[in-house]
Amino acid sequence: MKINDGEKLVMKLSKVHCKECGGILNLDIVSHIKNQKLVCPYCQSLYIYEAKYSEIGAELEADIELIRLKEEKENIKEFWKFKKLKEDHKVGFISLLILFSIPLIGFLVMTTNYLIVHRPGQIELPISEKKLHGKNYKNVELKFEDMGFENIKYEKVRDLKLGLFAHSGDVSEVTINGDNDFKKGDNYNKKSKIKIYYHVFPK
Repeated sequence: MKINDGEKLVMKLSKVHCKECGGILNLDIVSHIKNQKLVCPYCQSLYIYEAKYSEIGAELEADIELIRLKEEKENIKEFWKFKKLKEDHKVGFISLLILFSIPLIGFLVMTTNYLIVHRPGQIELPISEKKLHGKNYKNVELKFEDMGFENIKYEKVRDLKLGLFAHSGDVSEVTINGDNDFKKGDNYNKKSKIKIYYHVFPK
């Protein structure tokens, strides 16, 4: 409550009695102690409001100061109460934000990883390079075509002598972009360079 709230201020002030007859003086205080004269309606004694000139004024001034201090204390209390409530709401909001952010971050990480592994134009290999050894090069070529690869070439390796351990046309090595150590689950672009090496007898 502000000091200039006349109605509430008068209600809190002590009753002031006439020093001569004891009658209650009719004080009309609006915002502060005024330098005005006051006449007792019972015995016509004269008083002055202002604190520095009268005992009544001093009493009123003390009452008003007590009210002001009490109100100031209440205002400070309310301020800290409001601030604490605001901080609690802030902490609660941050906790809620973190709670909802964790699954969202997890989802984004999973989606990002999936997109990295399954990029458009990428092919996931269903077989490793080692598993292609000994198979006929034509069958291996068809397998890579079925996967979706578009750039497939093959090359003869003239290393057969008796044909006991390998037959003509058997795959000796397959490379993807020069790499012969690819494994099942690896991903390559469909335009990657596939090269199939196969055994033949020397001429």
